[in-house]
Amino acid sequence: MIPRDELPFLPRVRWRFWAPILFLLVAFPAFWSAKRSREARRLRARLLTEHAALTASLAPEYRGVRSYIERATAGSVGAWEGPLRDPLLTFDALSAEPVLYGRVRTAEVHSTADVSASLRHRFPDQLGACLGVESVFARELLDKGAFLLPDFVDAVRAAPSAERLTALREDLLFRLRRDTEFVVGALRRRYLVLAVDEARASVDGPTRVYVFDLHAQRALLRSRDEGDGVRVIPFSIAGVTAHRPGVVPLTGASVSGHDCSVANGVRRSLGIEPMGMPHAQEPAPPPPDASVPSARDAAATDGGP
Repeated sequence: MIPRDELPFLPRVRWRFWAPILFLLVAFPAFWSAKRSREARRLRARLLTEHAALTASLAPEYRGVRSYIERATAGSVGAWEGPLRDPLLTFDALSAEPVLYGRVRTAEVHSTADVSASLRHRFPDQLGACLGVESVFARELLDKGAFLLPDFVDAVRAAPSAERLTALREDLLFRLRRDTEFVVGALRRRYLVLAVDEARASVDGPTRVYVFDLHAQRALLRSRDEGDGVRVIPFSIAGVTAHRPGVVPLTGASVSGHDCSVANGVRRSLGIEPMGMPHAQEPAPPPPDASVPSARDAAATDGGP
């Protein structure tokens, strides 16, 4: 074979020039990757330490209350167990301070894993107003306290980069500033009032109402009502524009009528008078609309020559 040095048309490789360049091309990415990994490990350890220190006093209580809410809700969607009323529970005690309130539907809850999603649904709801209690929504407690769960720690451990860890740390500090006061206040609530609709729409079937003692973690009241025992009658106030002509009174099929009927069932269970006027007369039918011709006028108009 002809030696390479005797072939002038082939360029000679200048290894002294290219070897350092090839080395840098291989070594720099490896060095940069190792540096980023060390930075990520440092940030991860720092964030886990900060999370443990900042949430140590609040996380255990929050996790305990959240777990009980999920277990109590999942246990309330099964077969109806019959009415219950603890003699120590009174309406005055129930209405003395805000309660945690949630509403779910039986078709949406099959286990504790489904509770959070069902509580987050914002159904039309007048139960708290009809019952006369001030409410703090349980869904807000579940959402705003999520940074106290082990899931946040798992997200930190699985974060793939320093940028992701930095974002998680900023989110943690933001939640601590914004949500800690709300979470602490919500955890002080003694009672959980839970409404459970048996139908896919509340007005299409019975609704159960449960009252749980969050401190003792036990049920105090179970009530169930068909939701058809209240008629809501619109009225006008002097000096205020009256309702539109032709509007018929709302019945129990409305959200207000259904929920007020359910609330009255709770009131009866607690031994107090239901709200409303039990001896009210049936409202008069609305006056006919002058713009709509009567049957006699229509017949006269349609008659031939």
